[in-house]
Amino acid sequence: MSSSTPSRRPQVQRFGLAGIGTAVLLVAIASPAGAAADVVIPLAPTEVVLFSNPVENSGAVPMDPSADPTAGLSTPVPVEFTGSLTVELPAGLDSSDVEADLVFDDNGDGNPEATYSSAFTPANPQFLTVAGQGTSSITVTLPADDPMVGDDAVLVLEPLTTTYDPAVFTFVDPVSYELALSAPADPLDPAAVTVAPELVALASVPCPLSSTTPCPVAVTAGANLVLDLTADSALRELGLTDLTGVDVAVQSIDDPDADPVLLDVRVSGSTATVAVPAGLAAGSYGLVLGQPFASGLSIVVAELAVSAPAATPAASTTAAPSTQAVVANTGLRSNTGVVASAETGSTGTGTVAAGAGLLLLAGAGGFAVARTRRRPAAGTGTGEA
Repeated sequence: MSSSTPSRRPQVQRFGLAGIGTAVLLVAIASPAGAAADVVIPLAPTEVVLFSNPVENSGAVPMDPSADPTAGLSTPVPVEFTGSLTVELPAGLDSSDVEADLVFDDNGDGNPEATYSSAFTPANPQFLTVAGQGTSSITVTLPADDPMVGDDAVLVLEPLTTTYDPAVFTFVDPVSYELALSAPADPLDPAAVTVAPELVALASVPCPLSSTTPCPVAVTAGANLVLDLTADSALRELGLTDLTGVDVAVQSIDDPDADPVLLDVRVSGSTATVAVPAGLAAGSYGLVLGQPFASGLSIVVAELAVSAPAATPAASTTAAPSTQAVVANTGLRSNTGVVASAETGSTGTGTVAAGAGLLLLAGAGGFAVARTRRRPAAGTGTGEA
């Protein structure tokens, strides 16, 4: 028998913004007349970190934005002893030298009950058979049931490198999956399961991720940000040709408990324009851009230093001639010094639930990283170096 998880989707098509939290607000704000000059942010990172997201461990479906963002973070993939697990690697990874470890640590104390590895010699009873090195499909033959080691395990594939420009891109391996093993329903035909992790590309601008010096982009509340996917941007190597499908949000750095705000985006080819909310308080904010590409999700972050707009000069209060009628101008300072209330509702802020377009993936911002462990020495089954 065989089973397969959902293919690398179009599921990523509205994958959401990683690390952005739950209660996201969709804000549509018209730029006020006389707003500050546009601020251009080139999307041309000099460093891009790649890592895999085991979507099947995250439930492989978008979560309810109002739900707990940690829900479903550790959903093990069900597999059968003596069956097989095929990992369909995303484009951009080279598996020529990959090996596999299957680590059983049922009580999670960091001391595995057993470790199976393709690094062992074939004569070792805990040798793990792996096929497909050098291709995008790595198949691991799972061992027979050993009642002494439990049923929960972590599969780790490493080393993996990137086929993208190594001067810019770094893959933080390994690819790892949490598994729940069980006896085969049919011992003569154990299940063959396929999983397809997605690639996450993380970058920051204008400073690289490795920079220890902040480099916030100064912007005035109410101004436009113009995001420019430059012709020479390294992100184009991922297959991005324009900014179609990009989501943009801001999150307060000064108040991390504040709700992130999803901004209205106007895309024109390789540029996207968003308005910094006019009512946004001055302070430090994180700008987060999320955009799907064929193998996964691109995330670009930047720090914003938001300042309040300049105060509008008060209208003249010169006294009117005695024969002039007094007229109150709605929303403006009248010539009597009285301020009349402006009508509301014409260009105000519209707030709707995040479900109107932003899908948050369970586990966003906390993509699985292999458990800290010692790599087993070849020829042993103890997991010790």
